[in-house]
Amino acid sequence: MKMRRLAVTGVALVALAGMGACGDKKPAPAGATGATGAPAATTTTAAAAQSSAARTELLAGVTKLTGTSARIHMTSFGGIVGDGSFDGAKKLVDMKLDMGSLGSVNMRTIGADLYMRYGGAAAKTFANGKWMHIDATKMPAGSALSMAKNDPRNSAKMLEAATAVTKTGKGRFSGTLDIAKSPSATPQLLKLLDGKDTRMPFTAEVDADGYLSAMSVDLSAIGAGQSVATYSDMGAKVTVAKPPAKQTVEMPKSALQAMGG
Repeated sequence: MKMRRLAVTGVALVALAGMGACGDKKPAPAGATGATGAPAATTTTAAAAQSSAARTELLAGVTKLTGTSARIHMTSFGGIVGDGSFDGAKKLVDMKLDMGSLGSVNMRTIGADLYMRYGGAAAKTFANGKWMHIDATKMPAGSALSMAKNDPRNSAKMLEAATAVTKTGKGRFSGTLDIAKSPSATPQLLKLLDGKDTRMPFTAEVDADGYLSAMSVDLSAIGAGQSVATYSDMGAKVTVAKPPAKQTVEMPKSALQAMGG
């Protein structure tokens, strides 16, 4: 159904925008030795220590980013392009996604108040292009409209569960991301991923000031190509305006149901 596709694309993508994490690497076979002939236990311990240090460094970069404000630019499946800004500490988000032939969606978060407006082809399906308002604290925890699913600090939460990260250069990292374990993952998204291997390779960068500055997730395994996010203007003031009352309606039940509310 077109409406459900728009809902899942428009909301889940925003929630996934800042994601980042990594999974386990396969351990060396029992009895294996390193290139120098060292016992497997020795090489495994050294590799684990390096991975732990890399994980700590990357996690610090994500935590520093999501604890401040920043601008985000992203590209994802189907040619979707997003631009916006957020302030994690103040719970402010202002994001616009261009979804090509499907139209566009603007999302603003001011504390617990979530506002969404669809444009283009999607406008007729969702409130004729008006801003739709919802109190995110009243949404079920699993809903794409809940506070938990739209917390810009979800990337840090994912990394806290990581067990292996590889540092590939100065400020550069790579690993595996299990998108099904993301705090942002909604029941709708998990249903789409059912039966698929949800472990995806990713790369990430931390800038000279210690902020996460870029992330790319390869979703080719599920036919979605690359999802890339870059961050800039860390620490800049973010102001999100409440939409005019005359252009705002409470989110219709049809939209709530389509988005898992």
